[in-house]
Amino acid sequence: MMNPERILEMRNNPNAPYYVIYEDAEALVVYKKRDVLSVATLDKKTYTHNLLAYLGHYAKEAREQVYLVHRLDVETSGLMIFAKSKEMQEKIKACFEARTVQRFYEAVIKEALPIGKTYDVKQYLAEEGMHVVVSDAEHGKEALTHIEVANPIQIGTALKIQIETGRKNQIRLALHSLGFTLLGDKRYSGNDAKRMYLNAYRLVFPKESGLKILDFASDPLWLTVPQKA
Repeated sequence: MMNPERILEMRNNPNAPYYVIYEDAEALVVYKKRDVLSVATLDKKTYTHNLLAYLGHYAKEAREQVYLVHRLDVETSGLMIFAKSKEMQEKIKACFEARTVQRFYEAVIKEALPIGKTYDVKQYLAEEGMHVVVSDAEHGKEALTHIEVANPIQIGTALKIQIETGRKNQIRLALHSLGFTLLGDKRYSGNDAKRMYLNAYRLVFPKESGLKILDFASDPLWLTVPQKA
């Protein structure tokens, strides 16, 4: 486990693009702030300004390495897990691919909806250059999204979302397909709120992952009902 003073230092640094939730000898769980790239892009400006690069410097202090397991869209904030060895990277990745990792998000949409109403969205998504489009089973990859209307807030309605698959822009496209306006989603909803209201607040792993701790959570930003009951 890392030094608690080091965790406190990261959490209290407003300029850091992340803070540490948990760390041991095999894995690192961080909360990625919004508008931060998970990895570098083809743009040279991002080669050193992305979460993986930041964590590489962070781990170097302890003479360790970090390995990418999964990603979050740049506009999305929330929890991400990184491995500290190739072996652990493959074990955790296998759990994501087997769909045994439970991934929970929250979002805020403009529309007012009845509390408790649920939606199950199945789509096939394909990447075309820099964009993701809804396709078919032959050309796209399956994307399964489960949505529950949680609670109203001043600016709209908060949703609790669980995904079985982790496709790029999956939640944004699922909400768009239902005719909902995701606040701050300029690409699909045409909304220019100050941020995109999408946050990954919980990750639950199976025993097969080999992790010492299986359930990681951060306080939801917009959900007001208990989330671990």
